[in-house]
Amino acid sequence: MGYKQLNLPKSNGELPKGLILISGKNSYGKSTILDGILFAFFGPKIFKGRKAESFITYGIQEKAEIYVYFKLDKRKYYIYRKWGRKGSITTKLFEYNEKKTTYQEVKNFNVEAFFEISSEQAMNTVFVRQGEVEELANKKGADLREMIINLFRLNIIDDSLSFLDFESKGKKQEKEKLKKIRVPIERIQNDITRIDQENTQFEKIIIENQKTKEACEQKLNVYPSEELISELEELYNQKKILNGKLLSYQNDFKSKIKETEFTLNDFDSQEKIDIKLKELKEGRDKFQIDLNELNAKKEATLKGLGKTKGRKEDIRKTITKMEKSLKFTIQKDGKKFAQCPTCQNELTKEHYDYMIKNFTNDININQRKVEKISQIITKINQDIIPLQKNLNKTNNTISIQQALKIDFINYKKYESELLKVERDLNDFLILHKAKFHVTSIENMKKLSIEKERLTTELKAMINELEDKNKKILTNKARLIELHKEIQKMKDLRTKIGDLEVDIEHINKAKELVRRFVTEYMVVKRLVKNIALSTNKYIKDFTSGQYSDLFLDLSGSKKTGLSLKIKDNYNQVHESIEALSGGDRTALGIALRLAISELMSTIRPTKESPKRSPKIDFLLLDEPLAALDETRRERILKNLIRSKSFPQIFLITHTNIPQGISTHKIIVEKDISNGMSYAKLEKPSASTKI
Repeated sequence: MGYKQLNLPKSNGELPKGLILISGKNSYGKSTILDGILFAFFGPKIFKGRKAESFITYGIQEKAEIYVYFKLDKRKYYIYRKWGRKGSITTKLFEYNEKKTTYQEVKNFNVEAFFEISSEQAMNTVFVRQGEVEELANKKGADLREMIINLFRLNIIDDSLSFLDFESKGKKQEKEKLKKIRVPIERIQNDITRIDQENTQFEKIIIENQKTKEACEQKLNVYPSEELISELEELYNQKKILNGKLLSYQNDFKSKIKETEFTLNDFDSQEKIDIKLKELKEGRDKFQIDLNELNAKKEATLKGLGKTKGRKEDIRKTITKMEKSLKFTIQKDGKKFAQCPTCQNELTKEHYDYMIKNFTNDININQRKVEKISQIITKINQDIIPLQKNLNKTNNTISIQQALKIDFINYKKYESELLKVERDLNDFLILHKAKFHVTSIENMKKLSIEKERLTTELKAMINELEDKNKKILTNKARLIELHKEIQKMKDLRTKIGDLEVDIEHINKAKELVRRFVTEYMVVKRLVKNIALSTNKYIKDFTSGQYSDLFLDLSGSKKTGLSLKIKDNYNQVHESIEALSGGDRTALGIALRLAISELMSTIRPTKESPKRSPKIDFLLLDEPLAALDETRRERILKNLIRSKSFPQIFLITHTNIPQGISTHKIIVEKDISNGMSYAKLEKPSASTKI
């Protein structure tokens, strides 16, 4: 079953100092109390082969929790763990705040870092499991040596070796890295020599090209500029173009005159042309006036002819109408009669004949008028035809004259432009006579080609000079870099040498550290101190038979240490294997006490700070089972007197000797339900050790 709930002490006070015996029968739950303390501090990993759920021992309870209150560096704390049969474990640390008079949680804490002790160290010093008391005395030499190194934190030597290995590796890697980028100084010097020679060659080429450039520039200075040549060529081209246009207009003008009644003399000047045009226009205007008058007369005559023909036609229509009236009569009072279409009076035959005769005379008169008018129109038409012909001819002559005038103007314009260009050309040649020794267009072309050739050569030389100067500057910059590179390689060589010295020093330091651990720390210091501290306990624990523990130093690192102890009865050192089980148990307890005591005083190195262990109590589970009553009493009295540990918890199911008076935790069990109980008992005031 187990504990349902346990409070020690029940008044929530502090547990007493010194030795506290936990007494009770087997399977009553004595070890569970110590297991709970260790579980609170280090969790289930401190117990090999056990899981968190194995610490829940009461019935079918799914969860459990534990509180352990303690003092550390004069401050109050409590550690809290809560866990279940399944799931994670909750661990919290709380510190007492004196000002607020309450506990406050310490965030992000690590148990082993907080107590400055690993779980392995704790199991080899703070806590002694049941049946493991004599194990220390029975340890093999190599295991004992390794345990001493771990317990006394000599693994800082391993850390030192690891650090030195890391430093050595870093130095070697840095050395190899530097060697990869290292360039032989001789190779750099060869590059410097090659670049110097190249610069010398470039300088010679520059001097030669500079002379050629100057000669070319002098020659070009004698020649006219490209602008002057272009200007002269442009004048020649203008002259050629204007000559061509002038000749074309001249030929065209002459051919057009040949097709007219004009001669070249008619076009001596624009003024003469304008006079001729004026005369033609005046003749044209006179012809137009005469023509207009005839056309007007003709128009009036045509109108009279039309009217006469109209009257004649009207008479004919009247006669026709009268004839119709005689054929179609109207009944009136039973009588037939004809009606005059003109006067609407009754028409008689006599009257009808009379009317017809008059109408016929009118028709004849009008007919004679028509014939006379037609003769007049014919005469007018005959007069209009030559007049219209003369007008058309005059208009055509005027159009030709005007067109020829335009051609003449253009012809004169190009002639004027040509004269201007010839004057400009002559002035240009006079102005630049010094530059132009030859002035023909063919020579100008040759001169332009020659000048272009020289200009191209000059540009090429200038580009080459610039290129060579740039290369010289680049080479000089490169020379500066190469000289820096030489200094860099020298520095690199020195740095590699320094790294090699550092690597050698690290190797020697590693050897010294190894020798320091094996020869000094373990052999000369720790082993001696462990033996001396153990001797304080062993003689008393063995009733004076054994003393003077001796650790044989002849073993190597591989074989470890060998323990021997002096038998005061025969005055010789015997090996541990020769001791009885009780004696080995007594020796084991003595070694445990000595090592735990030394951990608070021994420092790994001379420079290491002297620090007391954070956990300074002992938990001993059934260490007295293999001892007789006398030895049990001696060990218990020694533990009561010990000032090395403020608190010692010792579990025992054996009888406690009568002379032992100390605090006890009495563990009992209800047989009916398996429930365990525990209570704290104070020692009797009359009992003294």
